[in-house]
Amino acid sequence: MSTFILPSNPNTYDAKNAFNDLHTIHWVQHNNKSVSIGDIIYIYESKPTQRIILKTQVIGRDIYSYHIDDSKYSTSGIDFSSKGPWLTLRLIENIDTCISLKDLHELGLKGNIQSLRRLDDDIANVLDFLIRDYSELTSILVTEGKKTKVYSTRYERSTKNRQAAILIHGLNCKVCGFNFEKKYGTLGHEFIEIHHKNPLYLNNTEINIDPRNDLVPLCSNCHRMIHRDKYNVLTVEYLKKILLA
Repeated sequence: MSTFILPSNPNTYDAKNAFNDLHTIHWVQHNNKSVSIGDIIYIYESKPTQRIILKTQVIGRDIYSYHIDDSKYSTSGIDFSSKGPWLTLRLIENIDTCISLKDLHELGLKGNIQSLRRLDDDIANVLDFLIRDYSELTSILVTEGKKTKVYSTRYERSTKNRQAAILIHGLNCKVCGFNFEKKYGTLGHEFIEIHHKNPLYLNNTEINIDPRNDLVPLCSNCHRMIHRDKYNVLTVEYLKKILLA
């Protein structure tokens, strides 16, 4: 399986809403022969966003019969149904982590993203790590925890809660003190995992989250140790005692 990155111009096409509403999209293939079914394609939105916004998977190629009506997402009036053949891309997830062009350059990507590009395995692995960790996060008091059905049960989380927790608690791990920006420079800027003291999956109803009392910033290692046994989630205080013992 290979990993690619593909540019999307928001002045031409509203990719984010198209994928979130339709889940599966036809994307112009041109003469590309390197993309295979099962490959991962990250959608990079150009100015003014300039960051990765979506993770998709190729579930079809060499499609000549255009049957997905996404015409309302054309922001330029262009009729994309006349530009086959197409790839068929399925949405895997929205990317909330802010991975900018500058970050990609620091990871080793050269130049701008002006067409479909294959990512080196090292870059692809780091992206997967950053996105996988962030998907565990909760990134002011709002309701969260409402179950939604996708392919399996997931839990809605609030970006406002994450931001509020960072403002209150800072960006250092509350167990070991680790700071991503101090270690990784600009790549780690404002990166931290936010831990729910009471895991959302234990709640069958919507709950009100208080970022001051219910959330705490943790580094990836400490977060995983706390959740190592999902039926016996450790407290921050208990893990800190283990670390200091």
